[in-house]
Amino acid sequence: MQKLVNALIIAATIVCQACQSDGEQQSKSEATIAGEPVPLPDDVLSVTKPLIGGILYSEPDFNSPTITHFDTAQQVQLLDTTDALFIKVRLSKNAETYTGYISKAILPEQL
Repeated sequence: MQKLVNALIIAATIVCQACQSDGEQQSKSEATIAGEPVPLPDDVLSVTKPLIGGILYSEPDFNSPTITHFDTAQQVQLLDTTDALFIKVRLSKNAETYTGYISKAILPEQL
């Protein structure tokens, strides 16, 4: 089952990357709030939006507990890219901030 989920994530990533325009990616040095640039915290490598919705995991493992779900409208702050399959991220949802891990396969190739 997990292999099927991973294959679907990879296929969706390929399709979404082909459709995404370069203008949709955020700057590596700043985010925006209400159209105004805002400096990023020191621990943030860059900011982007996922290509498809997904799950924020508590550990870099597809079997770890789920923290929350996210969609393509949410901006994620990339914190650590050293893992082979996962990226540590921070995201805000419903006025709460969550930190956890998402699959590298669902992010634009800007790393």
